[in-house]
Amino acid sequence: MIFLQQMQLWTEGDVLQGRWMIGIALIVLLPSILLVFKNDNPILHGMWIPLFLLLLMNIGYGGYLVLSKPKSMKQTQVQYEKNPTQTVEIVLRNMKQADKSYRITKLLWATFMAISVMLYFVFTKDYFRGLTLGLMIMFFGMLVIDTLLHQRVKQAMETINHINT
Repeated sequence: MIFLQQMQLWTEGDVLQGRWMIGIALIVLLPSILLVFKNDNPILHGMWIPLFLLLLMNIGYGGYLVLSKPKSMKQTQVQYEKNPTQTVEIVLRNMKQADKSYRITKLLWATFMAISVMLYFVFTKDYFRGLTLGLMIMFFGMLVIDTLLHQRVKQAMETINHINT
């Protein structure tokens, strides 16, 4: 039963993060659209593309978390009632895969962010400087999101491993 409680906590955390991702993206999206269309600054126009992509990713992945995590939790509960040992093994295997994926993506986002910083100093046109600033922000946002999700999966994995031993 402690396993299901830990899974419920993990699920609630991911759903909460998904709601925050959607909420923040929607709050930022509306004023930024007005700002870009009302302003002729080429730096802002360059930043708009990656920031818009970041907001769309937040809405999309946040929606995925909000919609899929509760369904996944229900399936896990049903499987756990049928075969607790096998369910724990499957969940731990999936968590280990998620842990590995988050490690890789965090490294990628940090690398892309560093490349964007370097490109900022290479470009001289304001539009491209704005584009690289937007990419820096986009990759930083993705790094923060994956870091939060990674921390939660590591904590849940450690707790489940501790319960299971």
